[in-house]
Amino acid sequence: MADDRFAELLKQLPGVEIKDNKIYAEGQEVKRVLIDGKNLFGSKTSYALTDLEASDVRSVRVYEDFSPEAKRLGDNTAEKEKVMDVETKSKRGYILGGNLEGTLGASLERDYSGRHEIRHSEAGSFYRNTERGNWRLEASNSKDNIRQGEGVSFDSKTTPTKQTDAQADYTLRRGDSTNVSTAVRFGRSRQSSTGSSQTEYFLTEAYALRSEESRNESLSKSLSAEISNYVNIQRKKKVFGAMTTFSIDDGSTLGHSRTQQRIDDEKTRTNLNSNSDRRNIRLNVSIFFHSKISERSTLSFNVSGKYAPGDRDGWRVDTTASTPGLQVKLRNDGDSRNYSFGANLGYRYKLGKKGSVNASYNFSRDYARSKQLAVDFLSDPQGVVDTVNSYHYTTDTYTHSLQTSLQYRSGDVWIMAGLGGVLYDIARSERFPKEERFPRLFFQLNPTVYLSVGKSRKRFSFNLASFPQMIPLDALRSTLNATNPLSLQAGNPGLKLQNDLSGSAGFQFTDVKKALSFSVRLNGSYTFNYITQRRTLFLEDTYLPQYDYTARKGAQLTTQANVGGNYNLGGRVSYSQQINPLRSTLNVSVNYGFSQTPYFTGEDLFHSVRHSLGFGFGFDSGFSSKVKLNIRSNTSMSSYTTQKETAQELREQLTARVDLRFGKYFGSVGTLYEFYCNSRSHALTRHNVILNASAGRKFGKENRLGLSAGVIDILNRPDYATTSFDTDYIVTSSTSYLGRYGYLRVAYTF
Repeated sequence: MADDRFAELLKQLPGVEIKDNKIYAEGQEVKRVLIDGKNLFGSKTSYALTDLEASDVRSVRVYEDFSPEAKRLGDNTAEKEKVMDVETKSKRGYILGGNLEGTLGASLERDYSGRHEIRHSEAGSFYRNTERGNWRLEASNSKDNIRQGEGVSFDSKTTPTKQTDAQADYTLRRGDSTNVSTAVRFGRSRQSSTGSSQTEYFLTEAYALRSEESRNESLSKSLSAEISNYVNIQRKKKVFGAMTTFSIDDGSTLGHSRTQQRIDDEKTRTNLNSNSDRRNIRLNVSIFFHSKISERSTLSFNVSGKYAPGDRDGWRVDTTASTPGLQVKLRNDGDSRNYSFGANLGYRYKLGKKGSVNASYNFSRDYARSKQLAVDFLSDPQGVVDTVNSYHYTTDTYTHSLQTSLQYRSGDVWIMAGLGGVLYDIARSERFPKEERFPRLFFQLNPTVYLSVGKSRKRFSFNLASFPQMIPLDALRSTLNATNPLSLQAGNPGLKLQNDLSGSAGFQFTDVKKALSFSVRLNGSYTFNYITQRRTLFLEDTYLPQYDYTARKGAQLTTQANVGGNYNLGGRVSYSQQINPLRSTLNVSVNYGFSQTPYFTGEDLFHSVRHSLGFGFGFDSGFSSKVKLNIRSNTSMSSYTTQKETAQELREQLTARVDLRFGKYFGSVGTLYEFYCNSRSHALTRHNVILNASAGRKFGKENRLGLSAGVIDILNRPDYATTSFDTDYIVTSSTSYLGRYGYLRVAYTF
């Protein structure tokens, strides 16, 4: 369709996907997009999605090649990357353009605050892409409005929001030998929201009925700025690079929540107010150097550093409750400091023409200090230090890792096998209320195997890898967080290191002439020393000597513990076919998943089991230059078993959009439909429907000026809810959004 960008065209290509503004072909990310063989975008492949006009594209070819760095260092055993080459009709040596747009609208119904709101947005952009570099300037400002293109979006849900963003990016290139990139970003936002949640726990021997209802309001403000620079220079057999990022973020949060908890016939109500101010500053610096020191060997070196101070002042917590022991009135002042530095040394040696052996050593040190002074004004109007919620501690972590691997490439066969070891030496020092030192030492071996056989047309791949998951250092503290006396949090200094073992096997087939793609993938994982939550509910006031604190009746203490038995299994089959007579693309997928997750209820260990079966369907059509149809459907059926109960749930999400273009006139209708139900509660069955529409006209000889009008959320469904199962409970959360509104939009493209 006229005026479509390159992203719309890619949606009709079999085996090609766009996820998170990145292009994927046959499941692998496309690292470079060439225009008529020229590198106009560098590593910024997302620029091609918006800057290139679909009507200018003659053909698209995807192939595999070594990266420019691998070619320069002569590494013919490296894994190849995906490259997309786009042939255009214009054969231009540069891509230049931009746009200006503005939207003005008003709520057609009173929102949940009882007001009719004026809603608007303004935005502008300019870009220039050449082989020598890229210029990009973008700025936007909005109030209670989601920017709409000429085609309406499926998602129109927004809470009261004011947002201002600006950024400038500049990249200088000299072929593959020099790349210098600088970016400056600024952002300011103000957002408020209102929501509620309802949690129902599955029955146990301790209680026959347990539920929790809450309602919350929040207001957050933030002001942020960032500047970053990246340099990559390649000369002969050497590669040098440096990256620097500096950012600052100021913000504040104001919150209010009301909670009612019921355990059998006992009810407890709390009313919590909190606010805080924060400031975070970050500086990151990284330098790397790669050099081919002989015909067979390559040496690499990397150093990096980070410094990040932070402040949180004026954090106040004020809780009233139906039970006097659950009342809290605190003022907290806290700050933190974090710095780290590290170095990496790598060596590669070629074994003939088909193999290579690699070895690397990495060292890093991370030092962090956290401090909070909590003053209790409930016990004493003059204020007294709360020793439970006050803390001052430091962590000093040394990490040593050694990694070796063997790579082999022969024709269409690529194999990589490796073995690594990592050592964490952690020293945690508590400095309040008394000084104590807690050293910990973790060590783990991690094997890795990867196999790829075949070309893009037919390929089989197998992957097996093991990797550690470092424990958050706060989780190793034995102190208690009683800021919310109904929900107590504590760490566990005896935790062991988690280790994930995961594997996958897949086969993919692509036929370019028939324009079809087919793939099958199986995957599984098992976690050793899995860290799960241990929740203890107190049915009466209970003194906890290890924390010198009395947990009140109805309070819940959450700690963490290591268990085994967490594993996941799954599989996916997908098929994509281009239907030439209809100028359309059909996508179909089937996936299955199984998971077993351990959890504690008090001292008892249980396992929750989930089976899920999903079906996906997609249809992208460009019947003509006048009509375009897009349909997506995702259906998921799940069975969830925990302790004494089994429940089933069904989810369906359907999105559809029709775009019309008749001469200078255009229109668009988009809808999102969601259905949910489960076997445990028919009251949770719901239908969410959003319907949006717009129509307009183009002006000028080249149709650069557009004027349109539209209505968002025609059916006025401002409340949106989601339901999920989690170990021993089911939770339903809902958020109140701004409802139906109409708008006028003017846009100019140059």
